[in-house]
Amino acid sequence: MNVVQMSLLAVAGVLLATVLKKERPEFGILISIVVCVCIFFSVLGRLSILLESVGRLRELATLDVGYFRTILKMIGITYVAEFAVSLCKDAGYATIASQIEMFSKISILLLALPVIEAFLQLIATVVT
Repeated sequence: MNVVQMSLLAVAGVLLATVLKKERPEFGILISIVVCVCIFFSVLGRLSILLESVGRLRELATLDVGYFRTILKMIGITYVAEFAVSLCKDAGYATIASQIEMFSKISILLLALPVIEAFLQLIATVVT
């Protein structure tokens, strides 16, 4: 699906959820979740193209594969967390959404620590 189709799906889902929300609020949330899941799986279909491009960039950069894996994990955490946060906020659970945000930020920081350490070691080597 392209961007126009995704946008139309999203708008149709929002309109349907808005109409049903007056009579049955739980259906509004369910429609919102279904639309989000459909869009999410569509994005996953394009992920293989992204991974191929990142693989080519890694070959050009001649850097350690571990750094690229770490970056991909960070990006993955960001997108999955944003998806979950949006669903929680949409359902009216802002407190849970903020906890997911905090957990994902700490997870990304923990993943970044080895990269930061290697960067600092590289700087120390160049300076001395």
